[in-house]
Amino acid sequence: MSNVTRDQAPAYLAKYQTRRLEAHIQPEPDAIGDEPGFVTRARLRSTERALADLDRADAPPGRTEAFAFESVAPRDFSMPEAMRRMAATSIDVRLIRHGQTQGYVTDAALTPLGRWQARRKGQDLAKGLKEGDTVRFPHAPTARAAETSIGVYEGVQQALARYGIQGVTLDDPTPNPWFKNFQVVRDGDEMDVTGAFAEMNRTKEAYERTNEGERPGWMHELDRFFRILFAGGDPITSWLNIPMHYVEPPGSVVRRHWLGVLQEIDKGPVGAKVYMCGHSGPIRAVAASAVGHDPGEPHNTEDVRIRVLEGNKRAMLTYRGRGVEVEIPVLHKPSWWVN
Repeated sequence: MSNVTRDQAPAYLAKYQTRRLEAHIQPEPDAIGDEPGFVTRARLRSTERALADLDRADAPPGRTEAFAFESVAPRDFSMPEAMRRMAATSIDVRLIRHGQTQGYVTDAALTPLGRWQARRKGQDLAKGLKEGDTVRFPHAPTARAAETSIGVYEGVQQALARYGIQGVTLDDPTPNPWFKNFQVVRDGDEMDVTGAFAEMNRTKEAYERTNEGERPGWMHELDRFFRILFAGGDPITSWLNIPMHYVEPPGSVVRRHWLGVLQEIDKGPVGAKVYMCGHSGPIRAVAASAVGHDPGEPHNTEDVRIRVLEGNKRAMLTYRGRGVEVEIPVLHKPSWWVN
């Protein structure tokens, strides 16, 4: 049998190279928008890597270059030596935003693209696993968070088989109420913000039909919140900055998420990794409370990475190239705090 050599690129790579030549993609050296220049350059490099996947058989539906730029997060920043030593013995926690969803006015599931995003996220995370690791998959108790968690779990499974990584224990995805979205208080009962919107529409219709009585305060606040969304604005920025009486405040949500992180760590085993799938508002609030400013809305399946240090009293949080060491805020409670 004669030796056969292959000097041509595979079809998918040839198509990618052709598209690169036609598009004349040149990474810009300067920042785009409010991002630091090094983050922009990292995103552009990540976009080029993502574009190579466009012509594969398992390419996602509706894949575009613009989407690749937004959906591929840059690598973690390079830590100083002192932080690297602490990180070596830390517990790795990821707060992952859910994949693209069908809508936000009800508890909707993911789109086909959102499901692909979740599996791809799991495949990326699996590259950091090794024999003997245990991974937990808690998620917020909503359809979009649960479906994302399942997709991440499946993606990790697929990648472990592909890379030949053995001896990794994967716990089944499980809802954890500590990671629920920020809540709306309606007549003394807590409701998820999307469920409260549906209830508001039903209640508002009755008020408009009978023309009797004044709308309660929770409806006024929620109506203002969703008007910002429908106008194309950013209601999470409003939630982070404007106090409301009937909507759970960011500080409470941040404390609740840290309690959830510590609870998952306590479940063991020692050193288990935690990949939590949840909602952008709480994840963004956790990041903002740590770094001291609002770093902006996480993209679908983008994550805030937390490394909980030995003793579970301090942690290192990294998000979009910024890293800080923080004291875990649940260790001290005001006298009036119930939980």
